[in-house]
Amino acid sequence: MLSVFALVLFVAIILSLIWGRFRFFKINNGTSTWLALSYDLAVAVQMIVTVWSFLNVTSVTKLPLLICALLYLLSLVLFWWSIATAKSLDFAFSNHVGSIVTSGPFGLFRHPFYVSYIVAWFAGPWLFDSAVLWATFLYLLAFYVISARKEERMIMLSDQAATYQVYKNNVGMFLPRIKLWKQSHSER
Repeated sequence: MLSVFALVLFVAIILSLIWGRFRFFKINNGTSTWLALSYDLAVAVQMIVTVWSFLNVTSVTKLPLLICALLYLLSLVLFWWSIATAKSLDFAFSNHVGSIVTSGPFGLFRHPFYVSYIVAWFAGPWLFDSAVLWATFLYLLAFYVISARKEERMIMLSDQAATYQVYKNNVGMFLPRIKLWKQSHSER
């Protein structure tokens, strides 16, 4: 039963990401076609192999399944919280600097969407210990790091650089800066 619940959460992640890709994120002309296609291929492999593993691997015990389900739930909550907060964003590797969002999950991480994806893509390889899943996870992790750095370089060259630098000093890229976050919230 726990395996079915984890699989349902994973399918919800898949549907959420597809919805986000085509309905939420703006894809601008600056997006490299080969890069977008390689990303889509890695995501597709992650999705297919993870679903196949859920349906065919029977040696997984309850505690790892529970942890995996919790990671999927965390990923979904973070994704939809980011959607509700941001309203719309540009796709990775865009040459356009959009608005800077600093509230909600963006107050914890500068890139909460990437964090939600990283959590989702990590759970499958961790649970099933598949070389294919680990390889695609590492590719996707590198993609998110490169995307985040490129996006931040572009922002730092825009008229929003000073504002973003303050934000960057106070909010971690993929991990929250708990001490700074606690200080800023205790001063209110």
